[in-house]
Amino acid sequence: MSIVQRQETPESIELLAAQRNVYSRAKNIIGLQMMLSVPVALCAAITTIVKPELKGYVALWGILVVVFDLFVFTPWVKKLRDNAARIQELFDSKVLGLDWNEISVGKKPEPELIYEEARKHGMEDRKIAGLRSWYPVVIDKVPEVCGVIICQRSNVWWDARMRRKYALSIRVILVSIALGLIGYGLYEKKDMFEFLAYIVAPLASTYVFGYRQMMEHGDAADRLDKLKELSEKIWSDAVAGKDAAALKLKCRTLQDQIFDHRKKNPPIFDFLFRWFRDGNEVLMNKGAETLVSELSQRT
Repeated sequence: MSIVQRQETPESIELLAAQRNVYSRAKNIIGLQMMLSVPVALCAAITTIVKPELKGYVALWGILVVVFDLFVFTPWVKKLRDNAARIQELFDSKVLGLDWNEISVGKKPEPELIYEEARKHGMEDRKIAGLRSWYPVVIDKVPEVCGVIICQRSNVWWDARMRRKYALSIRVILVSIALGLIGYGLYEKKDMFEFLAYIVAPLASTYVFGYRQMMEHGDAADRLDKLKELSEKIWSDAVAGKDAAALKLKCRTLQDQIFDHRKKNPPIFDFLFRWFRDGNEVLMNKGAETLVSELSQRT
């Protein structure tokens, strides 16, 4: 059975559905963090302008949001992210024909967890339509080990592209808020202490959340660029006709690094994923077709 056939089996689709559901829960928690850190914090800052007598409570609110963010929400998201990464790793191992590396990855996710999460996601046709053809079907035209390399490269290319766009969006939003606050302070000729303590302080959670999101996604994109370079080096070996067993071993090493990267990755919201998906999917398939064509010309 080929990679393209294995990725369409009910077992594989169930793994993707479970992974998607766990990630979605993590994204919901991050969405709650964002609500508390951005619109609610902005409303709190406006409250200090309209009702100055509440400025002490508003400042306390800003501090509490930061505390909950660091000690409650962040560890919770980290645990969900680890579970989702291991489920995705099981999918990749089965579909790409790679051995499970318990030293690097740990134990396989429990089948009960996979079944439960997949059912919560929904296994109806409309729910799993976006989980089919996970990897480019053009890889059926090349030897399996070459298909594995193309799939790994497609994985990291897709992820890096989305994360750079997201990090840039966060940067623009934070700068816009900062310029708006400075403009307001200068226009109203606010006292510096009052400005910092009762207008900027409530927005501390906004900048803690935004800065962390921006840096995490930027760092993730940088890691992905390095993984893409590594996949391209392995591809060069494949085109040069290197031994398939040696190539498969390098693919397993690369997969370990991809898993480690996934554990550290901050999730991207579903609506952004859907927004980027169609355009990125076309480009990803085009890149895979180019690699297949390159191999055909060499051989």
